[in-house]
Amino acid sequence: MTRSAESLSARSVFSPETSGVSRPTRNGPSTSRTRVLIVESNDDGTVGGSHQALFDLIVGFDDKRFHPVVMFYEENVFASRLRDRGVEVVLFDALTSRRRALNPARGLLSRVVQFGMDIVRCRRELQRLEIDLLHMNNSPAIGNDNWLPAARSLSIPCMVTAMGTPTRARRFIHRWLFRRFDLYLAISRHVADGLRAQGVADERIRLNYAGVDFASLRSRVVRTRDAVRRSLGVRDNQLLVLMVGNIRAWKGQREVIAALDLVPKDVQARMQFCFVGAAGNADAEYEAELRAAVTRGGLDDCVTFLGPRSDVPDLYRAADIAVHASTTPEPFGLVVPEAMGLGCAVIATSFGGPAEVITPGTGLVCDPGRPKEYAQAIERLVRDEPFRKSISALAPSRAAVFGIEQNVGGTLAAYREVLAARDGPSLYAV
Repeated sequence: MTRSAESLSARSVFSPETSGVSRPTRNGPSTSRTRVLIVESNDDGTVGGSHQALFDLIVGFDDKRFHPVVMFYEENVFASRLRDRGVEVVLFDALTSRRRALNPARGLLSRVVQFGMDIVRCRRELQRLEIDLLHMNNSPAIGNDNWLPAARSLSIPCMVTAMGTPTRARRFIHRWLFRRFDLYLAISRHVADGLRAQGVADERIRLNYAGVDFASLRSRVVRTRDAVRRSLGVRDNQLLVLMVGNIRAWKGQREVIAALDLVPKDVQARMQFCFVGAAGNADAEYEAELRAAVTRGGLDDCVTFLGPRSDVPDLYRAADIAVHASTTPEPFGLVVPEAMGLGCAVIATSFGGPAEVITPGTGLVCDPGRPKEYAQAIERLVRDEPFRKSISALAPSRAAVFGIEQNVGGTLAAYREVLAARDGPSLYAV
């Protein structure tokens, strides 16, 4: 999964053992551990897969070698959980508050000055926190115009986990900067292919599938299956079907409701379908449209919106079927192996990361643009109990391939590789 430092280029080797040499700190004694700043820049008021992936990575860290410093752009539940574990967490809202106040109608010079100020702020944070390695957690398209130049000005290596499907930037400078990280960790083959399509050199891409901490996931199951089902009003003769994910148009809730409308009435009566997830302010109108579609289709008796929940593992363990239906190719889709790991029969999209997770016999894949396919898959799983139970039985062993251990190992190996190559020529070279 990883390659030697020589694969980056013919460079003089910087020994990993010397990358975190002892030096005085501002707030305490000297440290010899390599300080890694991991930046989660989501700032839309929701938490999702990138937050969970970061949390699971940090929990699995080998802190004898690396000292993680986690930066969020806004307060969230994962920040609190990491603090409770003694992890160094910082909040950084200077950039977001400035950009929200920035009038897009301002002239080019004003925008250039603003971006320059953003770089200075990032540079000051890197110096204040005494960072040895910068790790962007979301996408090469985020932070390449502030954090990347700031790190480069301080000779700090900068790598990125590509958690989104890469798209072409409008401005040349952003397309150029997109290709200037030291190393790219692609969380699926789909993402790796997207990076190559955007001009990222193949020798800088490492496939490092997103991982699930299955031990932690299962330990968070605290209620019995029957207790959860009773609390949701699921009758003894009904199946519980879940769709977990923030309420956003590209997540495919609209398409799933269209599919449910095509399911025979007797099948509808045999299931309770629950949408689990939050809707941000920007998605409030979309959520209202979904609720109206449910009522219009006469689905109120079998469809429920649960909103954000902290007991998702309990819900998965109590469920029979889990549905994933993103209309835009999902970079990975953590909810898919999570649901599989807790024994759900999963229906997921036939493209993007989920199609790499599900193999024949461990789940079903469909095109969300064709609601009839989802309707047929749901009907088959509801009617054919032996088939459904066969998928549920095989799913956990397939999901285990995507355990957090492989993700942590790949990330730490990437840290060592980037640090070993740190003394090489500038990666800004064309």
